[in-house]
Amino acid sequence: MSIELTYSKLSGFGPGAMITTTDGELPVEWLEPGDCVLTRDRGPQPILAIKRSRGVGPDGRPLLPPIHLRPADKSAPHGLQGALRLSPHHKVLVQADREEAIADIAALSRRRGPRPDPGAPALTYHHILTAHHDLILTCGIWVETTGPATARLLDLPHAIARNCAVMDPDCPPPRPCMTWPQARALRDRLNPDLSLLHLLAA
Repeated sequence: MSIELTYSKLSGFGPGAMITTTDGELPVEWLEPGDCVLTRDRGPQPILAIKRSRGVGPDGRPLLPPIHLRPADKSAPHGLQGALRLSPHHKVLVQADREEAIADIAALSRRRGPRPDPGAPALTYHHILTAHHDLILTCGIWVETTGPATARLLDLPHAIARNCAVMDPDCPPPRPCMTWPQARALRDRLNPDLSLLHLLAA
């Protein structure tokens, strides 16, 4: 069975992600509705809801192991300031041919596939929902908040689901979305001596 059919395709922040808020950087586990996150385009925006998937997604499929980003050596560009775990389907801001775009982190990674660890505790992904599909700052890089595809799977209060633009399937992404082939091509043009951190937009 293919990976696409076996695992959930949810986006989400993994354990320990440090999210920039108006109260400073806070672990994603501490965030609550009403906290204000720093967005790239709209300034501080309140979290409308934060949902957590543990072990399996709301689609009933197990969560993919995260992509684990680590700050590189001194030759790396400024950006990532701490270890960060993201769902493989979480989109990050990249610089592509002098234009900003967003792409699934797994499509940019040189990792060939998931590496499940049967002995590890159940994985939790955190889904941060703001009124719009935004870019927020975590560990020094810009990544997406929960977009329409994941938001529609979450069990959200009716009042939030009714008034949140993200619940609209036509909600615009914060930047043009690269397809997996486009993101792979961008990655393949990267010098083998460089890490994917060099693709991330500051």
